[in-house]
This record gives sequence, structure tokens and C-alpha cells, in this order.
Amino acid sequence: MRVADLLRLLLLAAIWGGSFVFMRILAPVFGPIVTAELRILIAGAVLTVYFLFQRFSLDWRSNWKHYLVIGVINSAIPFSLYSYAALHIPAS
Repeated sequence: MRVADLLRLLLLAAIWGGSFVFMRILAPVFGPIVTAELRILIAGAVLTVYFLFQRFSLDWRSNWKHYLVIGVINSAIPFSLYSYAALHIPAS
């Protein structure tokens, strides 16, 4: 593994781990659903900017049902449950 790959992996770990700390702080203030929505909205905005720079077409019109199902199963439900758990589990 190259040094650049290791640094990218460490940055990804810091971003991923930091998001759970912020969720622990935001969930009592905004509630679990709004916290999950904010997290997904920020991730979607970052991906949209990245796709614009890469000139990658998502072909929304023909694939919107697939995107909706994947988004609900892989993002909305898990992050809502994480936010709900942050309200009730005494951990940091």
C-alpha cells in the first residue's frame, strides 16, 4: 500500500468516525429523522458536486425508482436508526 493510499484511508476513517460524533450531538437537538436527513443531504450535495466535476450522468429519468429504493434501504433507514440510537444509548 502506498503512502497516499494510507493517507486517504485515514482521512476516510476520520470523516466516517467524526460523523457519528456529530450525530450524537445533533440528534438530541434536531431529532433523529432531521439528523439523518441532514446527513444524507450533505452527502448528496458532495456527490452531486463530484459528479459534476467528473461529468458523470446519473440518468435520473430512467433510474429514479432504483435510486429511491437503494437510498431508502442503504441510507435513510440505517442513519435514522443510528440517530435514534444516539438518543438512547449511553456511549460516546
